[in-house]
Amino acid sequence: MFTPQEFLSVLPFACAAAISPLLFTVALLVASQKTNSAFKSAAFLLGSFGSILTIGVLIFIFLSKLSSAKNFTKGDAFTDLFIGLLLLAFAIFQLRSKKPKKNTNNNISIFKAFSLGVILMSVNSSSIIMFLPAAHLASNYSDAVKLEILMVMIIFALLPAIIPPALLRLVQSQSQIDKIKSIVATKGQYIVAAVFVLMGILEIVKGLEGLL
Repeated sequence: MFTPQEFLSVLPFACAAAISPLLFTVALLVASQKTNSAFKSAAFLLGSFGSILTIGVLIFIFLSKLSSAKNFTKGDAFTDLFIGLLLLAFAIFQLRSKKPKKNTNNNISIFKAFSLGVILMSVNSSSIIMFLPAAHLASNYSDAVKLEILMVMIIFALLPAIIPPALLRLVQSQSQIDKIKSIVATKGQYIVAAVFVLMGILEIVKGLEGLL
């Protein structure tokens, strides 16, 4: 079972996986629908869950097999270095990426909400990329702990789809909602990039320590 130390070791990656401006913004749009908003939010969450579950399982299986197949002593260090450099590359990509255009079409069906959940989570690089260091960390633990780490990562990655419906029930003012949307749209990519840089540096330092 999870120990506090194991949970704390994966918590930074889980928190980073929870930062997804695009997923949050679309989930807020779905939750603000005038009709069947609860069902549409549930469909969006279900689609996101199915997508991140599939991707997460594949990443964990791949890195688990890769770890068991390594036959050189410094393989973990090289993996840490690779993941760190990959995170830094994604940080640059986030800063260079164009901001998504506002969607003025508010007519979203339940099926479309589900499809949006599947598609957006599938291309949600800011969350998916964090599964790599988490899976690499989990490769050192038992299968039961690996499963628990995977579940934690999935729950945190789904927070951008879970929080907006609750937020709309707590915040009644439309002007406040619009302000939140504006902050997420204008500052979100910089927050993601900063997190990527921080986590990338930590992984590179960890890899260098393993090589020395």
